[in-house]
Amino acid sequence: MAKPPSKSTPYVLSLVRFLLGCLFVQHGLEKLWGFAGSRMDRDFSHLHGLAGPIEFAGGVFLILGLFIRPTAFILCGEMAVAYFVSWAPHGFWPISNGVGGELSVIDCFAFLWLVTAGAGPLSIDAFIKSRKVPGASDTGLAAILASWEGYARSILRMILAFLISLHGYRMMFGMFPLPPIRFKRAPMALDALPGMLGLVCIVGGLLLFLGLWTRITALVLWLQVAAAYLVSAAPRGLVPMRTGGEEVALYFILFAYFIVAGAGLWSLDYLLQKRQQSVTRLSATGSAARA
Repeated sequence: MAKPPSKSTPYVLSLVRFLLGCLFVQHGLEKLWGFAGSRMDRDFSHLHGLAGPIEFAGGVFLILGLFIRPTAFILCGEMAVAYFVSWAPHGFWPISNGVGGELSVIDCFAFLWLVTAGAGPLSIDAFIKSRKVPGASDTGLAAILASWEGYARSILRMILAFLISLHGYRMMFGMFPLPPIRFKRAPMALDALPGMLGLVCIVGGLLLFLGLWTRITALVLWLQVAAAYLVSAAPRGLVPMRTGGEEVALYFILFAYFIVAGAGLWSLDYLLQKRQQSVTRLSATGSAARA
């Protein structure tokens, strides 16, 4: 469970980046062209209207895997501004301070992680790099950012753990109620599950926060959010942002990456792995000395 990422991890990264782009570009489409019955906002003199072209262009770049690190950096900043301007003033807890509080937090830290992770091999960025110097690796700033990926992944893991555990407390104990404005939208998919399944979110969130048994924990939570989407959001339509399923879709995508890649460097899994490696080296050294 604490083994290093597999050889398939970079390709899963590309898939995760692509799916994040597909979800995010919807918000640009709704503001610019009224996608999925939304109200258009082309008044670029204020933040909400200005977000439209940023979200559309950013989503397209994510889908294509083009200029990923600068794009993700800009989108991370946009989501941080959106959270503190639109949602934080209504309360501390992201799952109950507005329609998009939780969504903004997840997107913000997912984009922060992409700044370090890059686009993956299935991307225009990778194609351009291979054409310049075949087989070349990241250099300069890109190499420094890539070296921080294990830390950024750990931060993202802890944020997801915190948020999913809040859902567990809501499901089991009725804590962190939905804001009144949310009742005008489709219910959140996780809220449709039986309340006792909140225990999975609470225990899973704790283990995920600690980075303990991360792959198994992420798999269990991945199955739970998949069930929530299929039971609650999918029957309402194909557009996640209109069915109450966008947050769940984000969890689904990101938990899948943790199943494959593991916890990151700030985790108990990593510490246990290093300890096991030290024991193995000492054992090998002792065997060589006796020989």
